[in-house]
Amino acid sequence: MFDSQSPLVSVIILTYEQESFIAKAIESVLAQKVNFDYEIIIGDDCSQDHTDSICQEYSDKYGFIHVLPRTQNLGVTANWCDCVQKASGKYLMMLDGDDYWTDTSKMQLQVDFMEHHPECVLCHTGADCLYMKSGHIRHINKRNVPEGRVQQMIMSGQEQMTSSTICYRTSSVIKHIPFDKYISEHFPCEDWPTIVILSGYGEIRYLPVVTAVYRVGHESITNQHDYDKIRSYWVQSRNMKRCLHDICPSLGVYDDDDWFDHAVYNTLLNAAYHNDDFPAAKEFASRNLLFSRRLATLCAKNLLMFKLYRLYYLMKK
Repeated sequence: MFDSQSPLVSVIILTYEQESFIAKAIESVLAQKVNFDYEIIIGDDCSQDHTDSICQEYSDKYGFIHVLPRTQNLGVTANWCDCVQKASGKYLMMLDGDDYWTDTSKMQLQVDFMEHHPECVLCHTGADCLYMKSGHIRHINKRNVPEGRVQQMIMSGQEQMTSSTICYRTSSVIKHIPFDKYISEHFPCEDWPTIVILSGYGEIRYLPVVTAVYRVGHESITNQHDYDKIRSYWVQSRNMKRCLHDICPSLGVYDDDDWFDHAVYNTLLNAAYHNDDFPAAKEFASRNLLFSRRLATLCAKNLLMFKLYRLYYLMKK
């Protein structure tokens, strides 16, 4: 633990080869206006570009910024687990290395809220999307966001949160999150399963303000164009969901195998459009039965319609 300043908040930044974005992420934390001490813990997952040197420059300048050494790539989940277990703050705030905060009162707002609501395990806010290709920022107006003990809704995907807007109560995370299982079972992500598990032990609240921007359009763990990586991600996701049912008996019996089988082909189909790969699109569409009435599936049946839909698909990106 880095506890020399007894920080109230530990901001965890996970990054991997994000030299173009990481400085903006760090600066957005440094711009926060707060009346308490905080620390920044950066888990650079053995980047091969200049991400590490940029992070180290900030660490050399600010004593409360700690860059965790990595001699090999851990993967996003193991990286997160290590950072969390070294955090000293009463609260944990996440910031992906390619995202950034936009509201300089974000930290103060969420800490004040959590201090007055001990029944909450986490709170989150709204976020805007920055489309990398066009530079357009989309403002998303979230309404009627589920709050309280909403584990079943989160598990079903009815409510989604942007990781970079979340403030966790550290004691809840340390008490209830099985870090060893996250790693041994190769969970492909850390935020969603953590929210699912914690929502069974306390309330979740939404603060109706926009505090962050997340980037859309560059390749990431959830935006892949490599077919093998997509298949691997979905296999790991299915295993993660099975594990969550074991960890949280209140979720009931796991029975989503059919949905996962079709969802992977839906994702592969989108990748085929991106890759301009008609033969692959035709194959994936034929196996995409659950979404067989989607326009993307129908347009993959002949080359002309495939080309036309591809133009539409890329324009949306």
